[in-house]
Amino acid sequence: MAGQLVPPTDPSSSCVLNFYHLTPLEDPQATVEQHRQLIERLGLDIRGRIYISSQGINSQCGGTVEHATAYAEWIKQQPGFQGLRYTLWPADGHAFPKLRLKHKPNLISLAGGMEGLPITDPAARATPLEPSKWKEMIAQSQVIGKEKKMVVLDVRNDYEWDAGHFEGAERPAEEIFAETPVGEGEQEVPVYLQEVDKDTPVLMYCTGGIRCDVYSTFLRHKGYNNLYTLEGGVQNYLRQEGGAHWKGSLFVFDARMAIPGSHSGDADANLPVSAPRAGVTAESRALPAAVPCSLCGSPDSQLPHVNCANIDCNELFIACAACKALLNGCCCEACMEAPRLLRPAKVDGGHYGAWGNYADRDEVGPVISQGRTREGRVARRARRREALKEKRMEFVAEKLARKKMVREAMARLEALEAQADHPQPTDAEPKARQMACAP
Repeated sequence: MAGQLVPPTDPSSSCVLNFYHLTPLEDPQATVEQHRQLIERLGLDIRGRIYISSQGINSQCGGTVEHATAYAEWIKQQPGFQGLRYTLWPADGHAFPKLRLKHKPNLISLAGGMEGLPITDPAARATPLEPSKWKEMIAQSQVIGKEKKMVVLDVRNDYEWDAGHFEGAERPAEEIFAETPVGEGEQEVPVYLQEVDKDTPVLMYCTGGIRCDVYSTFLRHKGYNNLYTLEGGVQNYLRQEGGAHWKGSLFVFDARMAIPGSHSGDADANLPVSAPRAGVTAESRALPAAVPCSLCGSPDSQLPHVNCANIDCNELFIACAACKALLNGCCCEACMEAPRLLRPAKVDGGHYGAWGNYADRDEVGPVISQGRTREGRVARRARRREALKEKRMEFVAEKLARKKMVREAMARLEALEAQADHPQPTDAEPKARQMACAP
């Protein structure tokens, strides 16, 4: 259908392979070795992240279509993995630098870990919706003039929401998914659920689906009974339904960094934005973001995100082409005057390498040590993140307070309207009737 993100078919072309599967594994370490031996025996040139735990597997990797398909189909033949679903996406060469196949106690980062959650039990998870049904429910949640009776919950990182999101989904209050509440207290849920009746339909979504499946078991434990997830995540939705009800583009965790929210018909539409293409400029390859430029507020913001060229900052941000050029790849004027190493501007996006790649070896010592304080880079970033988190929480609290005021005002208005439709008799009315009936 028109608007689909078309999967690659040439066996020798490069691709990104995404999949996860939640199933109990008695010996995850042995499973890791089994996968490693298979890859070596078949000579598969696969690179990326493949994590295995006692609760299943989670992977974002890549190689040629032939190698990726052979690996995924082999997994489907293993006990407990018969229902595995995987997707292939076009890529410009290897999207990952190396293979990281390892055992991890937790398939995703979540406060408190995952081992205490019944994620391998489908009945404990949310109800999965195919993209077509999800599209219908998103449309219902956005009917103008209808009292909102659904919550569209984005359970990704906040910067992923900035790249693109579904209509009606609020920006996550947490900077990263690992900070999503998992406590036992009544308020230990996402802020957008704290004032919501627990029978309200909640539509949860994330990039590939695993974060929703995992977190839905926690929300069920908290008493939310009407939970739905998007089968296959946003990636599957965009492939099946195009960009209907989607704003912006989709952030991805590989060399592509972002893919379009709908297919334009360009065969290279899913290649990295920085990939060279004949007769195409970097300006025309840029993808739209769902938020304005974070530096000047221009609506012409571009993806992918860029990291600040100041090595001590490294802030991930979205900007327009003019601001990226004006500030030389930095997130602010202060970073342009950083006392330590400044890296070349990544105006067209892309990942930075190790800091030593950007200085002559003879100069690395003086450059990297200049301007150092006892606080350290990690502490500086932690302090800055804490300040941003407090600012976001203040914004969310203010927004929730405004919504509460609106609800209370609507309730008072409805009460006044009901009183006007059914007026109560006054004390004078019975006396008047008595006098009228007197002989």
